[in-house]
Amino acid sequence: MPHLQFEVSEPLADDAVDGFIERVTGLFAEHMDTGTGHVAVTVRDDAGVALGRAAADEPVAVLNADVRAGRTADQRRALAADCIAALADRLGVPPANCYVVYTEHPGADFHLDEGPLDAWDAGEDETGAL
Repeated sequence: MPHLQFEVSEPLADDAVDGFIERVTGLFAEHMDTGTGHVAVTVRDDAGVALGRAAADEPVAVLNADVRAGRTADQRRALAADCIAALADRLGVPPANCYVVYTEHPGADFHLDEGPLDAWDAGEDETGAL
């Protein structure tokens, strides 16, 4: 069960957040070759977030992505690039002020009510390898 945790320095409109969550959930499924039923997304806005290269008055966003191990560097880079583009297009954060950090875990570290997830496997179904 991936958990995509977005911290954004600016206050955001609820409808913008809803559309953004839908977009990044789809991007995760597309790039990581899985379904969406197990994808968790958190967006915290108006957060005390800074990035050394951004001016104090510029919007900043950080994505902490907890994912199951096994994805390629190309998959991770493609998702990062598209999430940065979505942050810019949908939430107004300049691409240069976005930062993405991945943490990888074995499937057994992710639990739904039904139980832990299996290790990631390309083309898994909507539930994400229960």
